[in-house]
Amino acid sequence: MILTLFHIANEMLNYEIKRKSHDWRSYQVNFTGNSEQVEKLKSQVILHRLCQSAIKVTRGKENIPKVAVIEFEKESRNLFDFKLTYKGIHLEDYKEGERHKYLHALSKGNRSVGPARLLDLKAKETEEITEKIKNGIEKIKDPLKDFLKIEEALKQIDWEKISQDLTEQTKNEKSVLLTISIDGKLPGEIDEFCKKFTEKRVLEGDRAKQKGEGNCAICKSKAEVQSAVPFDFFTVEKEGFGPMGVKSAFWKYAPLCKGCAELLYVSDSYLQENLSTRIAGKNAYLVPDLEPNSSEIEGSFIHFLWEWRERHKNKIAPEDNFPEIEDTEISEADPDKEEGSLETERSSPENSEALFPNLFEGLVDESDKKFKENPPFRSASLVFYEPGQKFMFLYTISEVLPENLKKTKTRLARIRRLLRQGVFGTNGEEIAKKIRADFEFISYAWKWHRKGQNESQGEMKLTPMHLVETILTNRMPPKEHQFWLDVDKILRSLYLEAIQGKKQKSEDKSQRLQSKIAEKVKLIWILWTLIYRFRELEGDDFMSALTKQTDSLKTGSFDGFWEDFFKPRMLLNTPQKRAMFLIGVLFGRVEDRQREERESKSGEMPIVNRLRGLAISYEEIKNKLFPELQLKLRQFDANTRAIQKIQEAAADFLSIGGDLTDEEARFCFCVGWALWWETIKAINKTFKSSEEDQEETLTEEEHQEEKTLPNEED
Repeated sequence: MILTLFHIANEMLNYEIKRKSHDWRSYQVNFTGNSEQVEKLKSQVILHRLCQSAIKVTRGKENIPKVAVIEFEKESRNLFDFKLTYKGIHLEDYKEGERHKYLHALSKGNRSVGPARLLDLKAKETEEITEKIKNGIEKIKDPLKDFLKIEEALKQIDWEKISQDLTEQTKNEKSVLLTISIDGKLPGEIDEFCKKFTEKRVLEGDRAKQKGEGNCAICKSKAEVQSAVPFDFFTVEKEGFGPMGVKSAFWKYAPLCKGCAELLYVSDSYLQENLSTRIAGKNAYLVPDLEPNSSEIEGSFIHFLWEWRERHKNKIAPEDNFPEIEDTEISEADPDKEEGSLETERSSPENSEALFPNLFEGLVDESDKKFKENPPFRSASLVFYEPGQKFMFLYTISEVLPENLKKTKTRLARIRRLLRQGVFGTNGEEIAKKIRADFEFISYAWKWHRKGQNESQGEMKLTPMHLVETILTNRMPPKEHQFWLDVDKILRSLYLEAIQGKKQKSEDKSQRLQSKIAEKVKLIWILWTLIYRFRELEGDDFMSALTKQTDSLKTGSFDGFWEDFFKPRMLLNTPQKRAMFLIGVLFGRVEDRQREERESKSGEMPIVNRLRGLAISYEEIKNKLFPELQLKLRQFDANTRAIQKIQEAAADFLSIGGDLTDEEARFCFCVGWALWWETIKAINKTFKSSEEDQEETLTEEEHQEEKTLPNEED
């Protein structure tokens, strides 16, 4: 992995230098591209990459921080004796393309590596703002002492006066990047400062202090080596387990010379700014294994990556949880947000589709346009990371080549097509919008709901990353029995949360359990289809047949109705599964009639108790629940023509016999419960809404307050 990251840094660096060299030729007639100028440009780009972005958000120019420059004038008496005179403060616009001039970066200990510090000045009390400014000044004084070696000269400066001037100058600013200038030069324009900054940035820290003589693991040169690596690596088997042993001995296993360590920090910058993405709700880096000299290959992944970022540069900002980019005192997570909620994820500005396009989604969507002839890379890994910049080797995604990406795009498109054709009724369009190549819907579908656990960990065998890997690589899917075991745990935890949850927001309390179950099972059905029926999704003949069958449900005779109805819902492919589905439809109808009788739109009806916390078995559904539902429908005088057809079909499917696991039975039952209204409506359309069934065709708003995945604007 270290060699891969080093290769990425080299190729990205070469391409950025090439682009900047081209800009120089445009503006400087005498530029000849000689080695001295190229080396100067290379040093500038490396310094730019070693500095960190000071942009918190880019949702408008007013949110980009101003740069507050403390101006000093240097009066030299001799080489080691000079005086700094404070001349004042001025504000200037922050320029991301010139961030190397500010030397802004934080160490892992949250110390300023250079004489620059980002300050959040959003506070109500003047005293609080003044305290933040004083703290910021103290943070940049330490690097100044180290850089200038003039502690006595710094003691003579009136820092209280500087604090007062800063408070006055920045009173209308929300955030500022505090830095200094000496004789009109910013820190990055002073050679001595740049050299010291680079050394501190790369060679400070516990790992770098452990050093010895040896051969560099990358360039093989003999030199003083250390493990100055900006990443923490962990194995998948045990999070936090260092595969190279204790940190003090890392230099023996990953020895790096200063130059190679510097390029790994450059690689870290490219990962954060150019290769960061989100997959299934997790932050990830897309780490490609690039072709040699890919920066020179026209249409290579490096070119695509840069072009894609350029197209969206006004829409992208560093993620809030990218470590070390911002001062830790800036903005904490909203404690009122419900973790794991797709509504929370999509409604937050950081994750808005319109403002923040997803790199991996863009790669999938453009795979058949950009990479028809040449693969973008030989292979790639999706490396998932936790806050704190700890890499976790989870599920290596090798062979993610154009063919795989194209197939993924096709499958997702055809799932959306099925949804729009009514496989889940009238709200299919809203769900279809969420089925994108960022796989955010998986993080919501595969969420553990029990109190104290916000993710699918612990008792569940599969994780969202397992499922993403399977979809992307066409590898052997997980055993279906294990899939249904995990699904059963998800649904039961959702059931318990909905019934017993005390932390529900007030606006959610009226949302019925059936609505929550409906949303979940639809997502899980989509996931199951992508994993276990992907070949059918790729077949044009199959999709054409599904379209015809879906269309045939709109009108016509009842002959062959159930075959046409179940075919697009590929999961329901056995008599036992179809029987469970139809019993779920009857259950939804009984619950609805109980609600009508009690004139209640919230709370759960008595019939729900028969599910015993969704622990009811297959045998209990068909031998106990089914007869009880038939009885209650007669009591409610609800045996309409459509209901009679459903009961007859359920009995016919049960008579065929056969086994079904409890987990699958409960899921198919829940699908029927979710689609009870749509099923009855489909039957009525087939019967052309005969006069005796008019009572069944009440508006959906009167019966069903079904909620689908939230829109971004919600």
